[in-house]
Order: sequence, then C-alpha cells, then structure tokens
Amino acid sequence: MAAMAYPISTGGAPMKRILLYIAMLVGLTSIFACAHAATPITINTSVQYKIRNVNSGLVLGIDGASQQAGAKVVQWQDNGTTDHLWHFMPMGNGQYNIENMLTHQVLGVANASTADGAQVVQWSDNGTRDHLWTVTQAADGNFLIQNVNSGKYLEAYMASTLNTATIDQWGSTGCTCQEWQLVNTQVSPYPAPRTVAGNGIFVHDPYMLRDGSGKYWLYGSHQTLATSTDGVNFSMYTNCTTAQMGGYAPNCPPIGPDFSTWSGLQTPKGWNNGANTDIWAPSLMFVNGTYYQYYSIPYLPSTGAEAVIGVATSASPAGPWVDKGFVTKSWNSSTTAPPAGFWATTDNAIDPAPFLDASGNWWMAWGSWTDGTHLMQLDPATGLKKANTSVVTLAKRGQPSAGEEGPFIYYYNGYYYYFAPINACCNGTTSTYRTIVGRATSVTGPYVDRGGVALTAGGGTILVSTHGNIIGPGGGSVFTDTGNNNTPTFVYHYYDGNNGGRATLAINQLGFTADGWPFIK
Repeated sequence: MAAMAYPISTGGAPMKRILLYIAMLVGLTSIFACAHAATPITINTSVQYKIRNVNSGLVLGIDGASQQAGAKVVQWQDNGTTDHLWHFMPMGNGQYNIENMLTHQVLGVANASTADGAQVVQWSDNGTRDHLWTVTQAADGNFLIQNVNSGKYLEAYMASTLNTATIDQWGSTGCTCQEWQLVNTQVSPYPAPRTVAGNGIFVHDPYMLRDGSGKYWLYGSHQTLATSTDGVNFSMYTNCTTAQMGGYAPNCPPIGPDFSTWSGLQTPKGWNNGANTDIWAPSLMFVNGTYYQYYSIPYLPSTGAEAVIGVATSASPAGPWVDKGFVTKSWNSSTTAPPAGFWATTDNAIDPAPFLDASGNWWMAWGSWTDGTHLMQLDPATGLKKANTSVVTLAKRGQPSAGEEGPFIYYYNGYYYYFAPINACCNGTTSTYRTIVGRATSVTGPYVDRGGVALTAGGGTILVSTHGNIIGPGGGSVFTDTGNNNTPTFVYHYYDGNNGGRATLAINQLGFTADGWPFIK
C-alpha cells in the first residue's frame, strides 16, 4: 500500500487490556470465551460473503460507503448495502485478497503497518503483503482472519459493539471481537460469461472484431484464428490458401506463412514442434478499408525481455498479410545479448494494442512485467512508430510478484479506459490473474482508478477476478459490437476449473455506472 498517512485507531495497549478486563469482570461480553486454536480453511470463491463480528453482531463495511482509496473499514448494522459484501480471491498458499464488492478495492492495513491497533482500510490491489490474509477456524467454529504481513488478527477495535466502530489488527487475545462468521450469500461475485461453443473457443489473449458482412473474427496467441456468425459458436478457421496455412495445418494461423523478417527470432521455432514461429497476442485495427494486425514474437531461447512487435496489413481479416516491419524491439541489457539490431531497452515488446483516439490519431499500448506498460504514437503512413514521439508509461506495479501486462485502451463517452490483467497468468487452475481498469480524459494520461490512485503508482480498480470455475480472467480486449446495438463488449480468457484449467474464451457486455466506471454484465 502506498506510504500515505491514514488514521490509526487511538488508545494504547495497556488501556485496551484494562478495558477488556473490566468488561470481562462485569460480564458485558465473553471476550475470553475461546482460545485461538485454529485450523486453516479453503474459502469458496464462487460466492460473496458478509463478514460478521461475533462479539458485536455487526458486519464489515466501508466508512460512508466511500470509493476513496484509504477509506476506513468499519462495522455496521447489516442493512443490505453493497459495501457489506466481500469476495475472497485466492493468491496461493492458502492466502487470499479480500475484495469489497462496492468499490472493488481490497482489504489492507494503513501504511502496511505491523503494529497493534493499526487501522484496516481499503486500497487498490497493488500487490503489497498487507493485502494478503489467511482464514482459520477457531475451536468454537468461528473464523479468524490473519494478516500475512503483520501476523495480527482482524478485529473490532476495543471490542466495540457500536455502529461505525473502526476495524484494526491486533495480536492474538482470545477476544470474540477477533472472531467472525462468514455468511454465504449464495450470490456470485460476477455475472457468468456468455455461453460459447465450438473448437475455436480455446484461446489465450483474445481479440475480436466484426467485419462488414457480420462475421465475428477471433484472434489469439499461439496461432489461434476462429470465426463465428452469431458470436456464440466459434470454429477454427480453415478457409485459407495452402500457402497461407503452411505448416500450421489443419487450421489457418492469424498470419501465415512465416515472414522472412522473423528468421532467427526463435531457435528452434516455437510452434508446431519447431516448424513455425509462435506469435503472441495479436490485436487489429481497421482503418480506411485496411486491416492492420499488430503481434508480438518472443525471442527464443530467451534470457530476459527479448521480443519484437510487428505489424502486417491486409484487405481481409483472413489475410493474406503483407509484412510492414517491426514497431519496436526489446532487450534487457543485463542479459545475454540477442542478435544485432535489437534495441537495448527494457520496454518489453509484447502484447500490442493499437487504437485510434477521439481525433483519429494512431496509438499503440504495449508492455508487461519488467517495467510497466507503455504507449507510443504511430505514423498512419507506415503503421510504425511516429518519428520524434516519446514513450509514455501508462501503468506500473512495484511488487515483483504482482506484475501487469497486456494493456488495452478503449475510448468511450469522453474517457480513455485502460484495461489490463495483473498477477501470474498461465498456471491453469492456480492462476491469480485478474483484470483491472483505470481511466483518463487524455490519451496519454494520467490514468487513475476509481479510488483516486494513479495507475503508475500501482492503482487499478478490479473489473473481474477468479470466481468458481472462472479462474484467472484476463488477457482481454474491448470492441464495439456493431451486431448488438454498438455495445462495448469485453473479450477475455479464463482457465476453466471444470476442464483441467484449459484457457477458454469469455465474453461479457460492459455496463457503466452513473459516474462512468465500467462493470461486466
């Protein structure tokens, strides 16, 4: 959590202990009724919970139902407001982030403090350890919620039974103010993605468009190209020429055959048992009758952030494609040098996302993990980087284990919306991927989240996260579905917990709150 000043619960340890002792003597509360004998548990991620304090009978919420990052977590009468709903998001090793379903921020400790009495607050999901919690079951069947960073327990401060009493952390006391009931609402944290079918739905990093004839085209990493006439049933595309199909048979690749400029980028080649080059995360832009396909190729064998982003053009979404060259290349100079011609830059050249701004200028967002995500202006004459233009950093997370990648920018109703997945993507049923969003009124930013935190400072409002069999939702893009009332539509992948963690297509329409923040429908 960012190092900012937030209120910390007042009152010292001696006074607290005296008050608790007095309360016990006069019988006001059975604060030492049970010891903290605990057994770790696994939380159901497919539902929202209310978190009720055993001592007070009140539930966790956000002070004033505030959207502001740093707002205090308090207890309140269960009055049915959305800030009283919470979602446990798995982070591995029995640890969880706890997401508030009104603000889509997470439970943390002010200033990442390890002190007794430190205030519990909400904050952007920026990957700090004070956002990690474990849940154990006490001997009496109630639950203890322990902060991983401090080792201390979530509690109602001073064993208060009052509405608006603050929530803090404290070492183990045996007080029922540190015990909680997890009330299962039986309601999913997020709407399910659209039901889809066909052999073309198994895709990573999907990008979708609808052509002039009404056909949907789905592009993805690792040579995925599929089509649909209804946006529901997707079939791998096979109607290309033999030359285009090349070694990628029996299906057509997004681009094929390999361009000569790709020679030497992958040794051996990374697809089809070494017969072809593996391209990642293609995204397209349709301008003046021409399709521009931007794609990335990781250099193999890799010892760092070595990759290229290229662009190709076609009069058809199916190709054939004409090589227009490389937009950017990357090389982490601390690693073994790649072939001559690479730029010594850590702007990791993967996950390109081209788009037009409100004035028709061309841009490309890209990047991941090593140093954040970036933006450059493109030259419409070439589709390549515009001369004498600087690179803008869009977002960055400071925690090495909490990376961000695959940015996508979508202009809608006066805002540029930034979408990106965070955390680790590709480990199937244990993926901690989730998608965040921020926005700006200028294409170059600054981008901030709904709580007011800059994306360059680890900000990002959660758009969708793991729930039930929908594991690691991310790798997404947004398109305007002209076949469905010009509806903004979020297209992404998830790892299907009901199918061995296989990467699978997900589609949800986007809605917008009264103050202009997107949510999935």
